[in-house]
Amino acid sequence: MILWSLLLGLALCIVIGMPISFGLAAISLFIFVSADYALSPIVSEAVNGLDSFPLLAIPLFILVGEVMSEGGIAKRLVRLASAMVGFISGGLGQVAVLTSMFFGGISGSAVADASAVGSMMIDPMKRHGYSAPMATAIIVAASVVGIIIPPSIPMILFGVVTGTSISALFLAGIVPGILITLGLAVTTYLQSKKNGKAQPFDASELLAALKSAFLALLLPVIIVGGILSGVFTPTESAAIALLYALAVSMFVYRSLPLKRFFQLCIATGKLTGVVMLLLAFANVLAWLLTANMIPQQLVASLSALSDNMFVILGILSLFLLIVGFFMDLTPAMVILAPLMTPIVVKLGIDPVYFGVLMSFILGIGLITPPVGTVLYVGCGVGKVSMEHLVKSLLPFYSTLLLLLALFLAFPGLVLWFR
Repeated sequence: MILWSLLLGLALCIVIGMPISFGLAAISLFIFVSADYALSPIVSEAVNGLDSFPLLAIPLFILVGEVMSEGGIAKRLVRLASAMVGFISGGLGQVAVLTSMFFGGISGSAVADASAVGSMMIDPMKRHGYSAPMATAIIVAASVVGIIIPPSIPMILFGVVTGTSISALFLAGIVPGILITLGLAVTTYLQSKKNGKAQPFDASELLAALKSAFLALLLPVIIVGGILSGVFTPTESAAIALLYALAVSMFVYRSLPLKRFFQLCIATGKLTGVVMLLLAFANVLAWLLTANMIPQQLVASLSALSDNMFVILGILSLFLLIVGFFMDLTPAMVILAPLMTPIVVKLGIDPVYFGVLMSFILGIGLITPPVGTVLYVGCGVGKVSMEHLVKSLLPFYSTLLLLLALFLAFPGLVLWFR
C-alpha cells in the first residue's frame, strides 16, 4: 500500500502541477494517518534529512556558478576554449562543448551550465552560420557534462541519501565526463560541417587566452586536486572555491560589485530552499519505506527476475530513462536512489558506479521533453520552439544513449580509480 500510495501520489502531483516537495509532504501525511502511525517522525525525520554537513556544498557550488557567470571567469573560459578548438570544422560548436566541460568542472549544475554558456555562445554561433535550433541543441546537450565532471550536485545528493562517499563519486565522474565531452564533440563536428564556420588557428591568441584564463583554470584544479590529495572534503572544497572565485572576480578582474554579490546570494538562497525542502520530506518518505522493508521487497522481486548484474542494471536504467520523461533530476534522485541502491549492492555492484550511472541517466532526462528543465532554459536563451529544439537534439540523444551503453558494458570506465 505504501509503495502504491507513493507512485499514485507522485503521478497525481505531476498531473496537477503541484511542487514535488509539497506532494511528498502530503503523501507522507496521508500514509502516516491511514496507517495509524504517530506523527512525530514527520518532524524529526525531516530535520534529520537536512542535518548533514555535505549538504552545505550544494548552495556553495550554486553560488560559485553564479559568481563565475557574473565575475568574468566564464568569459575567459570561453575565450580559451575558442583559441583551443575554434579552428576545427564547426569551431564555435566545439567551443561550446569544451566551455561546458570547463564550466561544469566548477559549478556542478547542468542548468547553470546551459544558462551561462548559452547566453554567451548562442548569438555568436548564429552569426557564424548555425541555425538557432542547432546552436541551442549543442549548448543543451553539452550541459549534461556539467553534472558528471566533478564537482556534481546530483552526486552530492546521491552520496547524502545513500551514504556513499562523495569524494569517490567525484573521482568516478572524471573519465566518463571526458568521454561524454569527446562524444558530443564528435557529434557536433559531424553536425556542424555543413552549417558552422571555423576560425584560423592563432598561436598568439591561444597564449593570450591561456594567460587571461590562468586564474580561472586554477579553480577546478583547486577543487579536484584538493579532494584527490585529501587536503579537504568536497564540502570544504566548495567553500574554498567560492572564496577563490570571489577574490578573483572582485579584486583581480574587478567585475563583480559587492551589491551584485548580495543579489546572487539571495537568488542562491531561494534555489537552495527548494532543494532542501524536497530533501526534508524525501527523508520522511525514505524512513517510511525502510520501516516497512520496501527496499528489501524490491530486491527480492528483481532477484526473482534474474541474478545477472547486467540484466538488472539494464532494467533499472530503462526505468530511470522513463522517469526522466516525467520527473526532474533532484526529486528523482532523492526518492529513487535510496530504493535502488540496496538492489545493486545486493548484486555486488559498486554503489559509486551506480551513483555515476544514475546521475548520467537522470541528466539525459534534463534534456528530454516534456519535463526537461534544461530544455526550457535552452528555449528561453536560444529563443527557439521546443519542437525545433528537440528535433535538432536527436543526434545528441543517440550519442548519449550510446555512451550509456558503453558505461553499462564496461564498468571499469567509471571505476578506473579502484
